[in-house]
Amino acid sequence: MDRNRIARLTEQQRTCLRFVYSHMTSKEIAPLMGIEPGSVDQHIKAAMRVLGVGDRRSAARILAEHEGREGVQPLVYQPPDIATTPHPGTFGPPIESGWQSSGLSGATMREEQASFRVATSGGAPTLPLPIGTTRPGDLNWLTRLAWIAAIAIGVALAFGALVSAIEALGRLTTG
Repeated sequence: MDRNRIARLTEQQRTCLRFVYSHMTSKEIAPLMGIEPGSVDQHIKAAMRVLGVGDRRSAARILAEHEGREGVQPLVYQPPDIATTPHPGTFGPPIESGWQSSGLSGATMREEQASFRVATSGGAPTLPLPIGTTRPGDLNWLTRLAWIAAIAIGVALAFGALVSAIEALGRLTTG
């Protein structure tokens, strides 16, 4: 690549291309630079014209090669067979039950760090509420169906009692 072309890039164009090389969009770059996304696009388009390329990734790659950053580009999609070392501040310690935040805003937990319990069937029916050691997700389909029927019967009885009470009040007031 002609060094004269790269030398003609402004510092804002270079900054935008460095962010593009890090796989960032114009909307992600704009707040970092304190400008509008449209301005970021204009800087990138101008840099593409100066460098004589047709897309933003090529322009970013040319600048990275010129600055000696070849091979530093992070992978966007990690192959599943590559294990990464988690950042120690991102994940909380494994827990016994439920979900626990590590106290950081935006904290996340990987699946293998979460604690899962296997639901056991049999025994006394459990409430479909997170009371004691049970959680709603621990119920099997038969228990769920039984609770749906019990709730429907309870609502019907409550409605019948309400209608009877209203009718009894109506008789008392007219009688």
